Amino acid sequence: SKQWYQRRVRGTRGTLSHISDNRHYTFYVWRRIFNRTPMTIYLLLPLCFYTFLNMVALLSTVHSKFFTLLYFLCAAAQTVPQGLLEFRYFLLPYILYRLHVPQHSWVVLFLELCQYTLINLITVKIFLNKTFDWPDVGELNPNPQRFMW
Repeated sequence: SKQWYQRRVRGTRGTLSHISDNRHYTFYVWRRIFNRTPMTIYLLLPLCFYTFLNMVALLSTVHSKFFTLLYFLCAAAQTVPQGLLEFRYFLLPYILYRLHVPQHSWVVLFLELCQYTLINLITVKIFLNKTFDWPDVGELNPNPQRFMW
């Protein structure tokens, strides 16, 4: 109905984005990509829709429509109610997705492994080498803070 739509639009525009502090990747992803302009999220919708259609197509090649629908309902139940934007909330749906899509060639799997290894090496390097101080936490914890996943 028209009232439902108006509430949804008002709700989206009036929603506060609660993300974690600046020690986490999601803080920088949100600030530098999603929150760049008020329209950025809407400009990314075609990419999100394309990704969703590809995920549905891949799952549907191996599983029934019921399984595919159930997967997305469970993934939504896992991710939508979360109060924070964190990668950890998307891990379980992603792992289940990867387990249920058709296997790719060994070359693709090896390239995927290289990609994840590179991301993890960069994360460890940043964790070990980048420290910063928080003036308001200094009294409680005088040690330097570290960047986290």
